[in-house]
Amino acid sequence: MRQARRVVFVCSRNSARSQLAAALWVERSRVPGVSAGTRPAERVHPLAVATAKAHGLSLGEARTRHVDQVVAPDDLVIAVCDTAHEELAPGDRLHWSVPDPAAVGTEDAFDTAFRDLADRVERLAPRSTP
Repeated sequence: MRQARRVVFVCSRNSARSQLAAALWVERSRVPGVSAGTRPAERVHPLAVATAKAHGLSLGEARTRHVDQVVAPDDLVIAVCDTAHEELAPGDRLHWSVPDPAAVGTEDAFDTAFRDLADRVERLAPRSTP
C-alpha cells in the first residue's frame, strides 16, 4: 500500500502523458490526481484531448501548469517520462517511462501511450490510499 495526499503526474511538456494519466487516475482512485510539467507547453495536445474522449474521459478543462506551481510536500510524484524524471529535483517518486506520443503525432501513438498509462494506473490505484 502507498499513502498519498495527492498524486501528481509529471511529464516534460504537460500536454499529453501527464494529462491522460491524471484523467485515468481520477476515474480509478479515491486519492486526488493532477498533472504538471517541467517545461509546460502552451496547451494540451489536441490528440490527447481526442484520445481521452475516445476512452470516455474528458480533458476539456485541462490546462498546462509548471511543476513548481503544483507539487506539495505530501504528494506522490510520478514522472511519466524520462526527461521529467531527469529534470525533477531528487526525491521519493515513481518513474514510468512512457514514450512521448506528441513526438510521433499520430492517433495510434496517443492510443498506445493511453493504454500503457491505463495499465499502470490500474495496477497502482488499488494500492493507494489517502
